[in-house]
Amino acid sequence: MSGIEPAGDPLPIIDKEEVEPRFRAVVARNGERRGIRLEKIYWEGLSRMSAAGKITTGDLVQYTAAQMPEGGNLTSLLRVLSLKWALGRLATVEEVSSLENLGALVQASPSPTVVLTREKRLQFFNEPFLVMLRQRLVGEDTSQLMKTLKFSIDTQIEDAMDTLQMNRGKTLNTGFTISCARQVVKGQINLALAPAHEKPMLIGYISRY
Repeated sequence: MSGIEPAGDPLPIIDKEEVEPRFRAVVARNGERRGIRLEKIYWEGLSRMSAAGKITTGDLVQYTAAQMPEGGNLTSLLRVLSLKWALGRLATVEEVSSLENLGALVQASPSPTVVLTREKRLQFFNEPFLVMLRQRLVGEDTSQLMKTLKFSIDTQIEDAMDTLQMNRGKTLNTGFTISCARQVVKGQINLALAPAHEKPMLIGYISRY
């Protein structure tokens, strides 16, 4: 190992099998046959591209070969095509799962909704959440409310994230507590993994208070 520690996302570990070229014979729809040698990860990329485009891998290779410049290398072009497609997909996913879109999703919810960070901080909340606070926290100044408010859930956030990651597509119901000055609000909240790629967070829909 190089000893380099990335400051951001952890870097992937490369498996020995992933760098060993694998030979495959592919046949296009017109019967044209080609022998291609590529690393496993690029074959996986081509397979995903073929499935998304609803064509065979042979046809995808033929499509790529048709774009090859004079003196070009088909395997190099396939590697470029595979990475370019993957980066395009990644850009789309990151745009959809941005913090801006997550904030819009919270604001669009008709029920009191919050987003909690791993550090137990309220990242987002919506107007129905504020309405709930005004109804339950009598006499509190709305402009100062969020500065002194403490929001906690009965389940440890780390445990909730681990449970939801192991049960993709599921939600977790738990209790919550809001405290402000000497007033306390308790209720139930449905948690899910927040659709955001920047950092792991929980989105919670308050079901009872």
